[in-house]
Amino acid sequence: MYEEGELSFSNFFQSIFYLTIIVMISSTTVSTYIIEPFMRDGSIHIRPRFTINQEALDTIADDQSSSVIAFGSSMMFKGLDGGCVSQNLNSDAYVYNLAQVGSRPYTDMSHIPRTISANPELVLIEIGPNLLTDPKTQRDLDYIQLRFNLDSMYQSSEDIGEWLDLIHPDHENWVATNEFERVNLRQEYIPKSIEERILNIVMNETFRHPGWISSGKYDWVPAVDSADWFEYLQTPNFPYDNWGFDGMTSEQRYEYNETKMSGASAYYPINNSLSNKALDYTINTLIQNGIKVMIVVPPQHPLSLESVRDSQWDALNETIDSYLGLEGVSLFNQLWEEGWSDVHFFDRNHLDDEGRVEFCSRVAPFIDQVLSE
Repeated sequence: MYEEGELSFSNFFQSIFYLTIIVMISSTTVSTYIIEPFMRDGSIHIRPRFTINQEALDTIADDQSSSVIAFGSSMMFKGLDGGCVSQNLNSDAYVYNLAQVGSRPYTDMSHIPRTISANPELVLIEIGPNLLTDPKTQRDLDYIQLRFNLDSMYQSSEDIGEWLDLIHPDHENWVATNEFERVNLRQEYIPKSIEERILNIVMNETFRHPGWISSGKYDWVPAVDSADWFEYLQTPNFPYDNWGFDGMTSEQRYEYNETKMSGASAYYPINNSLSNKALDYTINTLIQNGIKVMIVVPPQHPLSLESVRDSQWDALNETIDSYLGLEGVSLFNQLWEEGWSDVHFFDRNHLDDEGRVEFCSRVAPFIDQVLSE
């Protein structure tokens, strides 16, 4: 028999426990409700595309069709028109572009558990000389922190996996691994979300950049429940060509060629970088779960490649070669392929509208071959 004091003491702690659970659930619901619309439309965050991955993968899981998912940096993002590729496949499949500006395997690896749940037939993984490096500058670290914060605040227990063991000790505090930590990350955006809602209601105004859609701002994201969402996951909003080479005067283009075209010479890929370790986890985990992987090396402007020294990118070749012996891994390497010309490029390392059409025509047969095997 329990004494009355013991029962009261036990009931007190039970009450505290249940109250904590209720507060946690309420905080999750309230914080998500307050910030969600404004995180995705660019009102309170300048990179709304960084927030789409979880819901994108959930949408893909429900598409009732064969799926091809692409991850990578801005070179994959601006080079792959998934809608075009889908239409040019003999296979009945949708091709989704989930690449992110500035991304690298180290920041993409947290999406692998949910990708496996989405059960695609094929995942495209970008590997390039610009990705096989470790963060060197404060800007690099700020980017990694932002991505880990935004990705993990939208995750759940199903996203937890062995990728957590690969997080550098200095970066561990940037990743939310439970609901308390996720709510804490969302709290940062609540004050501005409330301001935005007040502006909407009282003054019919917004923090959102007024020209994002009309100007072709490529980071703009449609609402998940809109008619544009499914198409957006295949064909994102790309920057207008006249923002790049097409919009330059002859003088501006000459200056670009003289000062920036040789940018590829600044890439020094290394072995055993954080991205290498992330690639090992990503590729091996996908193929172990029966999901095929295609390594994609996007093209770069031929003039830029002329500045690359002999053996400078040996680590890139060694990394790619290390995966090609694995069953279920294929390669689509356009880095040194013939036929890429100035008309295909937005700048020295990103494709424009014509380049995306060319990339589409080249990659579709490779994807068809993999899907048919």
